[in-house]
Amino acid sequence: MTRGIVIAAPQSGAGKTTITLGLMRALARQFQVVPFKIGPDYIDPSFHQVASKNEPHNLDLFLLGEDNLKKIFFYAAQTGDMAIVEGVMGLFDGLGTESWGSTAQVAKILQLPVVLVIDVRSMLTSAAALVHGFQTYDPELQLVGIICNLTSSQGHYAQIKESIERDCNLPVIGHLPFKKFLVLPERHLGLITSWETSNLDRWLDHCADFLLKNINIQQLIDLMVPLENRKIDFFNQFIFSQSEKIRIGVAYDQAFHFYYSDSLSAFRFSGAELVYFSPLQDQFLPEGIDGLILGGGFPEIFAAKLSQNVSMRNSIRSALEKGLPTYAECGGMMYLSQEIRGQDQHLYPMVGIFPVKAIMSKRLQHFGYVEVKVTQDNIISPAGRIIQGHEFHYSKLVGPKLEVSYRVKKPLEKKTWESGFVYKNCLASYVHLHLFAYPELINNFLIHCQQWKKKEKPLG
Repeated sequence: MTRGIVIAAPQSGAGKTTITLGLMRALARQFQVVPFKIGPDYIDPSFHQVASKNEPHNLDLFLLGEDNLKKIFFYAAQTGDMAIVEGVMGLFDGLGTESWGSTAQVAKILQLPVVLVIDVRSMLTSAAALVHGFQTYDPELQLVGIICNLTSSQGHYAQIKESIERDCNLPVIGHLPFKKFLVLPERHLGLITSWETSNLDRWLDHCADFLLKNINIQQLIDLMVPLENRKIDFFNQFIFSQSEKIRIGVAYDQAFHFYYSDSLSAFRFSGAELVYFSPLQDQFLPEGIDGLILGGGFPEIFAAKLSQNVSMRNSIRSALEKGLPTYAECGGMMYLSQEIRGQDQHLYPMVGIFPVKAIMSKRLQHFGYVEVKVTQDNIISPAGRIIQGHEFHYSKLVGPKLEVSYRVKKPLEKKTWESGFVYKNCLASYVHLHLFAYPELINNFLIHCQQWKKKEKPLG
């Protein structure tokens, strides 16, 4: 039977990602580990995938809702021996001040125990006070163990362990002293992606070996709970009637890889065939596709190489001009602009569907959860629909006003802005959606693909 646990921390930067990755890699040597990440993050799951050698899954209450969150978790968890869930931000940090959508709330929804990673630098008995506060803040939460990070010495760890176990009656199952090699590089959106981290497998093995020397893995396994064996049947929510299979081209490489794995699975559950290609490496769009998805990523980092691939830019522009149904998010939308100006201030020509420039800024333009009101019919939704999404970007679009189909706002604020740019059968936006939660949006997109397939000779 699958067992599960959540790895959390009092705040971001406490070391939970490093410990989660080391734990996944260590356990994956003996077990099938299924990785999960709470929140909308794309980068941590890409590391999870390499560490566990299994497909990662996002668990985001705002984007998915409780029912879909449970479906994804229990369906995926049952494919392995251990479900390891990495939390987001601090344990109780969520939307607003009510802890809504927090790691703690998700852990309670899934009835999972929590191991807390605490940064104990410059701390001794105060570590026990910190743990006691988290332990008593929400009595319904199953806080079952502690890992101390960044200890200064074995003696330092021994004293902290003694104080926590004495005053909080919680097991301290290990610690990690500071080691420079454990620190992963970062950039403006967080960690440098797994695609760009050199010798990642070697680093993960070192991390796992170090973890095994300093943390009682068997004790951690014993703290995991057996998961309820549920029969999950969500395939009937993804129903698309078609006489021929719809083929969807999906951009996937170093520049474009911000996808929720379960969003892509939802297309497959709906009967579509996904055909992956690289805007960096390939010369043309895949033959015979009926639709196109351009996900987020870092086109600004690879702008020069994307620009140099003129044949791919021309291939995409020609297809979109013919009316190929296309859905683009964030980095994918930037790629469809006239030019990208990177932080190096150089302008790089892109596909040119939208007559605007994507300009990189040193400041976040929009960050966090958003609510989208669809103001104009588009390829995924009729007007009037409300959709939950997420934005996280440093770029902005500069140029003439574009045709829009979205009015966007933060859930707890009144200020709104426009997005959801439309050109023929293309919809492009800064908003990231978890499409598993919206089978009807997938269905609408596939209907447009089907109509295009009947009308046009397939590409290629």
